[in-house]
Amino acid sequence: MRSPDVCTRTGERRAASNVELKNGEQRSGNDRRVSVSKGAAKVLGGSRNGDRRMGIQRGILWFATLALTAAAVPVYQGWVFKPGTGFGYAIGIIGGVMMLLMLLYPLRKHVRAMHNWGSLRYWFMLHMIFGIGGPVLVLFHSTFHMKSTNATISMLSMLLVAISGVIGRFIYRRIHNGLYGRKSTLEGLQKDVTCNQQQLSAILQEAPAIADRMKQFYDLATDWKSSLSSRLWKFLTLSWQRRKLVKRCSEELRHAVYSMAQGKGWDRYEREQHWQEATIKVRCYLEAVQQAAQYSQYERMFRWWHILHTPFVWMLGISAIVHVIAVNMY
Repeated sequence: MRSPDVCTRTGERRAASNVELKNGEQRSGNDRRVSVSKGAAKVLGGSRNGDRRMGIQRGILWFATLALTAAAVPVYQGWVFKPGTGFGYAIGIIGGVMMLLMLLYPLRKHVRAMHNWGSLRYWFMLHMIFGIGGPVLVLFHSTFHMKSTNATISMLSMLLVAISGVIGRFIYRRIHNGLYGRKSTLEGLQKDVTCNQQQLSAILQEAPAIADRMKQFYDLATDWKSSLSSRLWKFLTLSWQRRKLVKRCSEELRHAVYSMAQGKGWDRYEREQHWQEATIKVRCYLEAVQQAAQYSQYERMFRWWHILHTPFVWMLGISAIVHVIAVNMY
């Protein structure tokens, strides 16, 4: 018969071992949760940071638009300044100089003697800044009125260049990595499609219906042998179709991941992380397919845009010079 002290020590050892076992299970669960969190962060981190940056940029854009709109009302009524005197004249000169400085970018790009004058990326950045700031200052300088023929020609030329620049920026981003990034290549975009497809292989085994829909989108995006009207319609609506498909796949992935969670013992946190990771991978794949499919069309559009935009810029420069001379002579 065991003594009470022995029984007590045995009970304490058992209790301690049970506590260690529970702590080990808890640490294992925490480690598994951390590993899932780190794995998801590799995919989710860049996307969330990119979404955050886009949100900040949109907020700044909306704030600037509202502020300029609010400032334009008293300027239009003539309550702040007159175009030809004082502050109104000064911002007109500054805006005109900024638009003339825009011509330095094509010179830096094509004149051999200027090829070593700094990185082309920063010249393009200044070209974009002057292309926005200059027209805004000139619009406020004019108090949003066109009172003479030369002023009307200069204003219309400026608006034409500004609208053309916005269109060019949109096309530029479709064939470059970011606004000031290096130009993409069709081969590189196709590699992105293949890489994203390989990352999705394990997920799509659990959701074959999603794999079929993604294959249909790939066939639709890469088939450009239909009629001209069909190709044009597809080009204009492919982004909308991609976003619609991402939303539909996201809902189906949720059900697929929830089914997997029951068999693998995932908790709620792990289940949500796996679902978000799978959704982002599907979205990245579809975006890569669209970008690769439309690359040639956007590249052709950019060439035509460049041919049209260059004479608009020179026309603006000449009309601005004529306007300044006419204002000071008469």
